[in-house]
Amino acid sequence: MQDGTLAKRYASALAELADEGGTLEKVGADLDRFIELINVTPGLDSLLTSPTSSQSAQHKVVDAFMDGGAEQVTGNFLRVLVEKRRLGSINNIVTSYKRSVEERSGRITVHVTSATPLNKKHEESLISSLSSMTGKKVQLDVSTDFALLGGVVLRVGSVMMDYSLRGQLNRLKSQMRG
Repeated sequence: MQDGTLAKRYASALAELADEGGTLEKVGADLDRFIELINVTPGLDSLLTSPTSSQSAQHKVVDAFMDGGAEQVTGNFLRVLVEKRRLGSINNIVTSYKRSVEERSGRITVHVTSATPLNKKHEESLISSLSSMTGKKVQLDVSTDFALLGGVVLRVGSVMMDYSLRGQLNRLKSQMRG
């Protein structure tokens, strides 16, 4: 099974459990803290993802994390990942979990790359237009790429809309080549 499909299944199951318990946001915060712990602790990533690491050592890490006050459903979920040797997919699972939470709450994150920094007026206009198009509450993740020359590139999930000058020039070049 592909890692993305696997991540979606685990994330969907976790989101369903967290939703039943009313802890969607708290579990998301717990997962973010767990990822942060992995990123800042040298050697922890290899301990949690290596097939040669003992599961008891991995369980001790999860138990120590749970002592920090995480939700019970988060701990149970992390223990399942240890048992199934799926902690190597934690980043993809967390990304899928966040998407699932957004879907359940009627939100969507749109990744916007622009040639120049957007001012507040442009961001509000973009949010308004995208909200009316999608019927969801839009949150922007804005970045700047001067190589676009002008315009913007929007990415919603796996759909990308290229309204950049660079994209238009590339399409024109392709048309001229035949």
